Amino acid sequence: MSIFNIMKNNDIHIVVNPTAGSGKAGKIASEIEQKVKTMFGDTVSISFTKEKNDATLLTRKALWSGASLIIAIGGDGTINEVANGFFDKGLPINPDCELGIINCGTGRGFANSLKLPKTIDEQLKVLQKPGNKIVDLGSITCKDFSGKVSKRLFINECQAGIGSEVASKVIGKKQKKYGGKLAFGITATMQALRFNSISLNIEFDDEPEQLFKLIGLVIGNGTECAGGMKLTPGAKLDDAFFDVLLMNEMNIRARLLNLSKTYNGSHFHSQYFTIRKCKKLKVSSFSNSLLEADGEMLGFSPFTVEMLPAALKVKS
Repeated sequence: MSIFNIMKNNDIHIVVNPTAGSGKAGKIASEIEQKVKTMFGDTVSISFTKEKNDATLLTRKALWSGASLIIAIGGDGTINEVANGFFDKGLPINPDCELGIINCGTGRGFANSLKLPKTIDEQLKVLQKPGNKIVDLGSITCKDFSGKVSKRLFINECQAGIGSEVASKVIGKKQKKYGGKLAFGITATMQALRFNSISLNIEFDDEPEQLFKLIGLVIGNGTECAGGMKLTPGAKLDDAFFDVLLMNEMNIRARLLNLSKTYNGSHFHSQYFTIRKCKKLKVSSFSNSLLEADGEMLGFSPFTVEMLPAALKVKS
């Protein structure tokens, strides 16, 4: 049966990734559905993802059916897929529809950037409150894993270098069940000890291209990612600019010392880090550099990232 066949023409649709949070999302989905129906009435439908990109397809179908609120139950990857579903062929399906979030994933990056409450019940209360936050999105054009040119949106951050390697290692790891901070912290420490720096050619906005030797590149729309790391602490979701963090080459000792600083944002003052603001950047490299966004692996360099200001209404 097609996933589209289970959709109903209701005002509120819940999209659940049942595997998020080591299966927590699937366990609490029915309870959340009942609470949402209690808050909003019976104009509520729910669907569950089965494979990658299902959340995008389910969101689009709900929007085509007239939904005014899409609630994502999952983590950063689920939120990313749902946000992509608000658009079709680069255009918003219904600009007035809102995105609601019940976060129960590993990283909790976007939820923290949005300053959502920690508990599920408090997040449910946010859905009832009037108003929303209109956030920017990023648009990435890159080479996917099949070698084809691909375009995708992100809502919180995207990374090349050590951050993308950490994300690729954390996906599917057993330590995720112990929480995002531990899972990402252990993996980041291991990568800090072994990751080789990369050379990237970067063009900021319309400036001339420059060559950088880096450990990592972070394009931040939000402030947090990877289990609580405040990599771009000054970023704002609605200022129409990316905060771009350049992690300059450094020795092992400096890497380990600065890793702990990323959890409170004090790395911002280190000589090894540079912050730039821009609306667009082009990145290329001699060898393929792995690229991730919102914890999802996208492909390789070269890639272009562009700002889409005031692109999505989020309950906050």
